[in-house]
Amino acid sequence: MLLFVGMFDHMTAIKYIGIGVLIAIVASFAIKSLLTNSTDRAFPASSLLIALGIWSLWTLTSATWSVNPDATLHAWLDEVAYPLAAFYAFWIVGQSPLKQQRLLQNVAWATSLILAVMSVVYFHYLDPGAAKPGLMHFYARVGHSSTIALMAIPLFATMAAKTETKIRGLTGVLFCVVIGGATLNRFFWIALALVAVVLLWPRSSRERVRAWTALGALLVVTLVAVGFSNKLRVMGPAFSSVAAPVVQGSSTPPGILRVVARAPDTLEITDPQLAAMESAPAPWPATLIERLRVFSGMNRAMSSDARPRIWAFYGSQVTKHPWIGIGFGKPLPSLAYASLIPDDLVKLDGNVRTHAHNLFLNTLLQVGVVGLILQLAALGCLAYQFFAVRLIYPQVYRAGIALILGMLAKNLTDDFMWQSTMLMFWSYCGLLLGQSALRLNTLGATAGGYRAAPHSADAKRAERELETVG
Repeated sequence: MLLFVGMFDHMTAIKYIGIGVLIAIVASFAIKSLLTNSTDRAFPASSLLIALGIWSLWTLTSATWSVNPDATLHAWLDEVAYPLAAFYAFWIVGQSPLKQQRLLQNVAWATSLILAVMSVVYFHYLDPGAAKPGLMHFYARVGHSSTIALMAIPLFATMAAKTETKIRGLTGVLFCVVIGGATLNRFFWIALALVAVVLLWPRSSRERVRAWTALGALLVVTLVAVGFSNKLRVMGPAFSSVAAPVVQGSSTPPGILRVVARAPDTLEITDPQLAAMESAPAPWPATLIERLRVFSGMNRAMSSDARPRIWAFYGSQVTKHPWIGIGFGKPLPSLAYASLIPDDLVKLDGNVRTHAHNLFLNTLLQVGVVGLILQLAALGCLAYQFFAVRLIYPQVYRAGIALILGMLAKNLTDDFMWQSTMLMFWSYCGLLLGQSALRLNTLGATAGGYRAAPHSADAKRAERELETVG
């Protein structure tokens, strides 16, 4: 249920009911695991638990010096407590029988299909300012949807690596690309390219030529997609800034539509002058780089993008509370520094009042240098858990690293890691790590070095059982 409602909007009540049930199940399972002696791993690696525990404690403690303690406590529940509970729950599910895992995979696949169809059918309503008729009422923001789609790709990649789920895995990846592409989010393509590089990187030298060819083609397609997205984004503003249709009165002959250029009221432009302006050739860029920027629309996109100024403003505020920040929570920086934002920056982009549009800069503002170090340590420990199983479960290793790097790349120019998006990220991480824990338990590998047991009769039987796991 959480995998389904987490990808849609206006399902908050259902989501929190699911979280409540999930926490109750997780608590009972954790208590049972502590009271029983089992050879299987009842908890993830201790290093990861310690890193996550310290990060959780620091973010919770920041409520004592927060500029808005209530907002900090609410954000801590949404962005730390609930996601980590989901992480442990899905870690347990990842070790469950194959049929239960297939059910989760089918839910993720069906949800992606629904979102892909909505993205195509209601493409013209995806603009954040547009009305949301019909099913679009449940469509989340474009940034949220593109991030969720990007994070689902590694899960579908693990499905595509297995014969029985290959078709669903490949079509799931296609659905996610459609969802992300329809949002016209340029950085979705950049993050997608990084995810694809990790997932498709060759394992041997014999595959290098083929892999480099595929990755080169992927890079070209990504650049074209980014350029096309830029052109679509600037097409409307470019046309509206040049001309606007004027509706004529009854005295105007039917079938004639005059186009009047937007200009100061004191300047009157006649039809011959307007025709001369329209027919005048634009100056041709001098260098190849400038020509590429004009062709892709990147020059307009870069000049109209307010994020460099947003980063500069919020970066200048870090020195006020450099070590411990102003309190955990995505809206805290805007609450603390809203009165200091320049008016011209607000006019350029009203989103400057929301957050700093960078995951690490937001963390630095909220919980300071100490908090940023703890966050990086937690993500590093998480990445190491995937790296440690690279030999015995390469599909999960690649999927986990791709999930982390894709999330970071997507959030370098914005910050979507909150509420449902954060919940989905840790759920996918838990599911993938749970699958690796199942393989470790089956092979009898040690928790420290992740080495498989000797090839005894039991070990060979365990390896044959793994054929049904992946």
